Amino acid sequence: MSIQIVPAIILVLYAIITIGIANIVLRKKLGSDHFLVAARALPLTLVVAVVLGDMVGGASTVGVTQRGFNFGIMSSLYSIALGLAFFAVASTMAARFRRLHAITIPEVVGRLFDAKTRMTAAIVIGFAYFFIGITQIMAGGALLSPLLGIEVKYAMGIAALIFTLIIISGGLKSIALVNIIQVVVIFTGMIVALVASLTLLGGSIAGGFARIRTELPAEYWSVTGGKNPLTISGEIIGTVFTFFAAQAAITGLFAAKDTKTAVRGTWIAGFLIMPIGMCFALLGMCAKLHFGDALPYGLSAAPAMMLEHSPVVASIALCGLFAAVMSTGPLNFLAPIQIFIRDIYTVYINKNASDKKLMFMNRLLAILLLIAGWGVAVTLQEILQVTYWAFAFRAGIAVILLSVTYIGSRFVSEDGAFGGLIAGVVMFAIWELIGTPYGIHVAIPSLSTVFIATLVISKFRKRKHELIPEVREALHPGK
Repeated sequence: MSIQIVPAIILVLYAIITIGIANIVLRKKLGSDHFLVAARALPLTLVVAVVLGDMVGGASTVGVTQRGFNFGIMSSLYSIALGLAFFAVASTMAARFRRLHAITIPEVVGRLFDAKTRMTAAIVIGFAYFFIGITQIMAGGALLSPLLGIEVKYAMGIAALIFTLIIISGGLKSIALVNIIQVVVIFTGMIVALVASLTLLGGSIAGGFARIRTELPAEYWSVTGGKNPLTISGEIIGTVFTFFAAQAAITGLFAAKDTKTAVRGTWIAGFLIMPIGMCFALLGMCAKLHFGDALPYGLSAAPAMMLEHSPVVASIALCGLFAAVMSTGPLNFLAPIQIFIRDIYTVYINKNASDKKLMFMNRLLAILLLIAGWGVAVTLQEILQVTYWAFAFRAGIAVILLSVTYIGSRFVSEDGAFGGLIAGVVMFAIWELIGTPYGIHVAIPSLSTVFIATLVISKFRKRKHELIPEVREALHPGK
């Protein structure tokens, strides 16, 4: 492999600019509250940037292109499911999350249930986010490897280093500011990449589309792409439910300046994310037609296709891809940091930690998590498969949150929620160990188990403490 000089220079300059913006925030010497939730003052544009930034990342771009390369148009279902998830949260919990004045999802769980359920939720969400963050390192490596002419494992290390620098620079505020630029660049790069690729294949957009329509196998245009419908339906269900426990995205709602901003930001983000999947699925199909089987596993399909164009076009397209990875990677690793600091460290380890100590712990954890994430990333291959797996693992949190909100706290007890989460994790492990029978995605049995176990246990283990007035008012204002 050889280095692509012009695109590499432009991408390096772009990385310097984004990290520089993050460091502008650092110079303001913000405290841990700014670091974690931006002092709960984010306007609509920054809320959209944070919420969208969590989901428009390596999975939505590199991952969808990889699956488009291997299976066709069905890979666009990922972004469609994410859009539906955004709409579901906007319609149900967005305003409630903001009114609860929390910093983390486990903190919300603690207020609705008890300390042991909060701890369980923290472990589940933190573990899931660690693996979602790993997929962003994989995506970053897939992008940087052909660009810099280095092995993927070293490219992943560079991606992890950039994530670390953005996180330790200024926390959530810096990520939100950077993400405004990232979102604009993502959409620009996406459109440029698809238009250029279709034109490369067929001499025009229509000509390129005609070629992928007629020359690729018919299954590439199937909704299932030859995959088991039970697998696909489980992936969609898990994706919709997982957003209720998407700490990084929900952070934007916690940090919104008011409930109206939180709800509107979620709706807007949902509408923006849906077309992204279609564009990158088509890009993957273009790569399949252009490269054939020359790209093992299709992990590098997106950057490889972009590098087939002129240096200027390639640079614009690659910056969009880079922006997608950079908008999500730091958030995915900030989320478990938030959870550990807020739900474990300050609750069980050091209740009286100074703000300086908390900032030190925030940055130390960022470095340790990114090093560990890089170590795991180099052993994995398919981005979306890992992402769907992590989504399903944490989706049970949504079941207990929605149950206590809509069924009522009288019928969903502390022990019921705790037992439901544990039962869901056990079912998840069993289903994976026995090889996902009949192709049923693990999200289906694990979510069903959480719901049934929660209600059954709550029937025999009644609620010990009623919700405090402030929490009741946040869930059902005016009642």
